[in-house]
Amino acid sequence: MRTAFKLSARLVMALTVCTTGVVSPVKTYAQAQAEPQAKPPCDCPGLAEAKARLEGQAKRLNDWPDLARYQEANAKLAAPAKDEQRVVFMGDSITDMWVLPRFGAFFPGKPYIGRGISGQTTPQMLVRFRADVVALRPAVVVILAGTNDLAGNTGPIALEETEGNLASMAELARANGIRVVLASVMPVSNYGHDRDGNPIDMRTKRPPEKILELNAWIRKYAAVNDHVYLNYFSTMVDEHGLLKKELSEDGLHPNAAGYAVMAPLAEKAIDSALREIPASGFSPQSPVPVARQTEQEQMRELDGLYYPDPDFTEQGSSESGLVISPDGKTIPPKANDPDAPTEPGLQVDGRLFKFARSRLTLQGFAFRTVTVDGCECSFEGKFGREKVDIIPDVPYLAGVLTEKRNSRVVQRKKMNFGHAVVL
Repeated sequence: MRTAFKLSARLVMALTVCTTGVVSPVKTYAQAQAEPQAKPPCDCPGLAEAKARLEGQAKRLNDWPDLARYQEANAKLAAPAKDEQRVVFMGDSITDMWVLPRFGAFFPGKPYIGRGISGQTTPQMLVRFRADVVALRPAVVVILAGTNDLAGNTGPIALEETEGNLASMAELARANGIRVVLASVMPVSNYGHDRDGNPIDMRTKRPPEKILELNAWIRKYAAVNDHVYLNYFSTMVDEHGLLKKELSEDGLHPNAAGYAVMAPLAEKAIDSALREIPASGFSPQSPVPVARQTEQEQMRELDGLYYPDPDFTEQGSSESGLVISPDGKTIPPKANDPDAPTEPGLQVDGRLFKFARSRLTLQGFAFRTVTVDGCECSFEGKFGREKVDIIPDVPYLAGVLTEKRNSRVVQRKKMNFGHAVVL
């Protein structure tokens, strides 16, 4: 409201300036001859901008969630035909721009509907969710939101509030028999430029570490509540943790190549959601604390990739790690660390030492590796839990690692392995 008053004041001042150059018609002929030629009224280039901004603020005050944007289109939309698998994409500018012709056809031949609005945040989407999603009776909703929350487009908002809004949209969908696909927030970069060609750094308002935190929560919430997690982030991030240069012009919004990458990922997630049985009676849950998990659930959380202490090897730990996989299968690759190991065993600077034997319990993990070039390793340690950023109860291993060469102990040292949250 204060912003609207300021713009009103600027508009009044601009109008005042524009009228100062007008000459009063009540003058004698002699006065007109004596005075210099009056200047024409100024065109006041700032007036149009101030007026446009004032109109924009007035619109936001009158319709903050922009319910009017799709009101007419929603009214004209017929109910889904029998066996029609309608899908609604809810989101911000990334969803809004997807339907533009310059980015190619928006899922041709598919009953997919775009309901994105540029610049919107999750509280705005939550307000319009019933009108723009539930009322359209889709089989699936794809929700891509959160990047503008991080940027503070509608004011400061805590990460927990963003998470709550996403959860509320998912709960509304499920309560109405709509399957839910929750998309990761996409990476950003400083590779882009604005319309005038000036470099622009999208990381300033959208810190990459905050994106990682929010994505970690989305992934876990989706898993706990049996929603589908759509991982755009992993495919679109480069080796520096930023949005790949070739997929965006401004470092935030996808270009045609970016949308070409996103489309098959979205299709796969939608297909996965459609195979699920609608669960309108399913009770939504938050990630379960360890104290309330079953033994089987706790054991599952101990699987995966563990990073060693930074001084694990002379070359550092960039290609080193411990992979625990009870079924002996490879684990999914880590999105923002493509060099991280995925094969079960101990990897040291790119060399894999497979387990000759191992023992996994809720209390700890022990192993001995096969011999590689005369070297073998063994470890015995206990599990602990710690909070990493906003993620509670992340497992870690603390114990003693023994290295042997040609059957002789050459090194024995205390070692910690911290669980990596796969994003």
